Amino acid sequence: MRRAILSISFFIVVLSCKAQNQQSFIKEGNDFFKKGQLAEAVASYNKVTEEPYKYTALLNKGTALYKQKKMDEALKAYNQVSVSPNATNLLKSGAHYNAGVVYSNQNKVEESIEAYKKALRLNSQDNNARENLQKALSELKKSGGGGGSDQKPQQSPSKLNKSQAQQQLDRLEQKEKNTQSKVSNKKTQFGGSVGKDW
Repeated sequence: MRRAILSISFFIVVLSCKAQNQQSFIKEGNDFFKKGQLAEAVASYNKVTEEPYKYTALLNKGTALYKQKKMDEALKAYNQVSVSPNATNLLKSGAHYNAGVVYSNQNKVEESIEAYKKALRLNSQDNNARENLQKALSELKKSGGGGGSDQKPQQSPSKLNKSQAQQQLDRLEQKEKNTQSKVSNKKTQFGGSVGKDW
């Protein structure tokens, strides 16, 4: 009987060491990121393979790739977080927000609007996403609803026109007002955010 208890205790210690190892790779990547050693940061984040840590690492990896102007690779990392059923809503929201910033920098206004909306659906208290969404909607309005110098409006990938997008924003804002009292003010740090691009 004693032997079985020792085996179980040892297994728990092994799991704890594995978690510490995953966290140390994230910390190592963050240290490289702060020093501007972005390729090394990406390599450290790639070492993280265990849940739930891999989602934070993917989000941070995307930010490091973005800083290296590797936009498609950054979007791929953000997408891995946003579509995972095991990532937290806060991490998914951060991934959508960061994707929105990438799209904004690529002048893909419709895509950025959709990304900011998805971020707000998952985290209605994300003021940066709300501000960037409003700016992107304003940019869409200024450009005549589809960007470019063409006179005929282009269809957005989401098939929403300006009016529908504004209505959806209004609904999101109302939903936020309704749920704000229910949501705790607890801040959870989820890794590097791309930040505002406006």
